[in-house]
Amino acid sequence: MKNKKKLIVVASIILVFIIIIAANLKKGGGVKVEVSRVARGTIEEIVSAPGEIQAKEERKINSEVTAEVIKLLVEEGDWVEKGQTLVKLDSTEQFAAYQRALANVGAQRADLEFRKEQLRRKKELYKKGLISRENFENIATEVELSASTLENARTELGRAKRSLERTTVRSPIPGTVMDINKEEGEVVVAGTMNNPGSVLLTVSDLEEMEMVADVNESEIPLVSIGDTARITVDAFADTVFIGTVYYKASMPKATNVSEAVDFEVNISIPHHPGMLPGMSANCEIVTAKKDSVIRVPLQSLVAKDKENGVYKIEEGKTKFIAVKTGITEAMWVEIKEGLKEDDIIVSGPIKILMNLTDDQKVIWEEEKEEESGESKDLKEEAGEIEENKTKEEDEPSEGEKGLEDN
Repeated sequence: MKNKKKLIVVASIILVFIIIIAANLKKGGGVKVEVSRVARGTIEEIVSAPGEIQAKEERKINSEVTAEVIKLLVEEGDWVEKGQTLVKLDSTEQFAAYQRALANVGAQRADLEFRKEQLRRKKELYKKGLISRENFENIATEVELSASTLENARTELGRAKRSLERTTVRSPIPGTVMDINKEEGEVVVAGTMNNPGSVLLTVSDLEEMEMVADVNESEIPLVSIGDTARITVDAFADTVFIGTVYYKASMPKATNVSEAVDFEVNISIPHHPGMLPGMSANCEIVTAKKDSVIRVPLQSLVAKDKENGVYKIEEGKTKFIAVKTGITEAMWVEIKEGLKEDDIIVSGPIKILMNLTDDQKVIWEEEKEEESGESKDLKEEAGEIEENKTKEEDEPSEGEKGLEDN
């Protein structure tokens, strides 16, 4: 009998627990999700890319003659004007060649004058019939040949003069001397910028700087001349520089087949003291911007039946809504069609969002508005008053203190 009563009591307790659990499930029934309220805002479409800082105008100054450096007239960091002498090269050979060419021009000029005088005399004799036509034409031909030889000599003199002038190296632009690759006593060879042995030094105009960014091939179509860019330089971590895209390469940078294909994009940036060529930088190029557009969190967008859409909540249940999207950024996507302001949509968690279906019951918690600073101050002040009042009530009066002392 006692065992039977115990079984009835246990069964009753279990039944009560089942009823409570069922009631709770019925009350909260549904998948717990995170939600967002559709609102208007600003969206920026951004292309990010790494790169480095360079001087907008920079010249690697090469030697155009093979000669020994006899005098360096500048040091790294010096400011130089356009046309200022930077380096003096040994001009012994070039000067000798110039002297020979100059002497040759003088000799050929004298020969031409001699033959012209001969032609004048022969012409008088020819008119008088004292010499044959053939004799006259021969001397005329000799004059023409002498004139041609003189012209060649003058060309050679010009070439020798330019070679001599090139032993004095001048700056082609105003700027700062950045690199000096040769020392006095070293021999430089004539060449081009592709020949490191011919580069004497580099002059950069640090007043106008740029960032040379490497933009991936998948994003280069989005970039346009005139786009605004936000640039961060590693050396100035707390500063954001605003620049403008002024050049976009039409051909990719030379890379190995296995490497990603990048295109060069040049962005002009304002002058900043201490900014130097070669510094590492990153940029965010704003390729499109829209204000006051309907937007939703990018993570709320899902694909269903080959359509992009979101799960909208209506009467506590989900409903897939196909949407037409616009530009996107890191966190937001523009919605052109399908939603309106104040619609509530599911925005997470991702695992739950990926497995949602239509007409699925969901639960969520609305975000609570934070109390204003004024309300908090009033509450704190009221608390202090109440606390002081309690202390006063607990403390004995002067009369009570006297009785206690007695």
